[in-house]
Amino acid sequence: MKKTILLSLTIMLAFTGGCGMTKEKDNGKVEQQSMPETEAFKDEFTREFMKSTEETEGGFYTFESKTKGYTMLFPENAKVSKSDYELHENKYETLNLGEKISDINNSYYIKLTYEKSPNINDVDVHLKQLSITSGYKGDFKKIDNGTNIVYYAKENNNEKGLFYYIALIKSNNTDQLIRLTFDSSCSNGETECDVDANKLEQRLMEVVDSIKFK
Repeated sequence: MKKTILLSLTIMLAFTGGCGMTKEKDNGKVEQQSMPETEAFKDEFTREFMKSTEETEGGFYTFESKTKGYTMLFPENAKVSKSDYELHENKYETLNLGEKISDINNSYYIKLTYEKSPNINDVDVHLKQLSITSGYKGDFKKIDNGTNIVYYAKENNNEKGLFYYIALIKSNNTDQLIRLTFDSSCSNGETECDVDANKLEQRLMEVVDSIKFK
């Protein structure tokens, strides 16, 4: 697979100023009072996607798309890049998010694109598009969890601290899907580091498996 270049990751993961806790308003948006001391809430733009200041589960909050088409778990110290964000009504959304995981010396970058369209059922077209944009030329594995179908491929290199994953997540019941690419590297910028690929994949799959289309 062709590895994506993480040019914006350093900027995206730069620390921003902190604030105190919030609560969820009646309209579902986060109201500033005092906020959790996490990067997801310290970053003003990322905070707009957080449905509540209450943890959904350990280390994760609930992300709600501005299309209102889906929700998913969001790591507490990840941030969404404002400069790379794009939204077209309730039919299309693309965003980049990244997180630095200090305890395993790893940083990762996710590009996620949501689409709602009558031609969503033509899966081969979307898999081909995902392959072209990622440079992947192999086959995809398929998992049907009853709610969504996930087509995915992955590759890792433990010696260089690399883990790469691409996926198409398609709703079983609606005309919606998400294309996702995940790319990781050593946080310290070195070419080699000891990274637990299983731990990275587990963290990623918590996000993928949590995607709920509305």
